[in-house]
Amino acid sequence: MLSFAGAVFRALTLGLFALLLLVSLPQTALHVVRRAGYAVAHWNESPLAARRRILGEPYADAVARIRRAIPPGGEYLLVNGRSEWEGGPYWARFELAPRRARFLGLWSELPDGETLRRRLPPQPSLVVIAFRDGEPPVLMDRETFLRELDRFHDGC
Repeated sequence: MLSFAGAVFRALTLGLFALLLLVSLPQTALHVVRRAGYAVAHWNESPLAARRRILGEPYADAVARIRRAIPPGGEYLLVNGRSEWEGGPYWARFELAPRRARFLGLWSELPDGETLRRRLPPQPSLVVIAFRDGEPPVLMDRETFLRELDRFHDGC
């Protein structure tokens, strides 16, 4: 048995839901049409051209250089170039897939170069320092990275 209050509550809920659909449907349809038009306009674009258009030429060129330097299936050391956690390493890993990343941590939390040299295995020999906000990732060989890390700790 339905109570009168329950029936009114259900009718009110259904009415509010219908109102929500009525108000949001035109805006959503417009958004979908715009996005579909944008997709059609760029349908034959290469991944590099799309990366250049969306992320900018410096970022796209840096990723392309790193992709040439590290073979597919290769491995690299990944460092978050910021002093606090941000999403840069996630994007770098995404852009460099299927290459495998071995994450070292935040730049500001890494030990000095000599300590890190003793802890790290001999491979991989390349290091990618990832940033955020459109700053391109930086590729370094291992020894250059460790010297930079020593310089950073000497300046602190």
